[in-house]
Amino acid sequence: MTTDDADAVAALTVELGYPATPGDIVRRFSRIDGRPDQIVLVADDGGVPVGWLHVAIHPYLENDSTAEILGLVVADGRRSQGVGRVLVEAGERWARAAGCAALRVRSRVTRDRAHAFYERQGFRRVKTQHAFEKPLT
Repeated sequence: MTTDDADAVAALTVELGYPATPGDIVRRFSRIDGRPDQIVLVADDGGVPVGWLHVAIHPYLENDSTAEILGLVVADGRRSQGVGRVLVEAGERWARAAGCAALRVRSRVTRDRAHAFYERQGFRRVKTQHAFEKPLT
């Protein structure tokens, strides 16, 4: 990804269900770009972004580092055409090269289509959990 992708990435992020403006994406991407423990990949078709993937490495005390897909979206109308698979495979290669033994992903329980996609990519369900959030502002 580059900041030139911000307009399209913002639109894709909205498709994923998260409000985002191009300015939001530029600001957020500036916190990620250049970090060795994170990567944002964009799939494009003729120079037009049609999907993105964000992967980060998490160092843990209780086990070895793993990589986690923090976000993945493919444009409506481009799904089921292999874009997501290519993005995940690229994320896997990056994580493996970084020394991670596993790639994880969390997916909202209502996203049945996403669950089926991840299972087709070789992921398996390992646990169910609750997510908690406490506002800090």
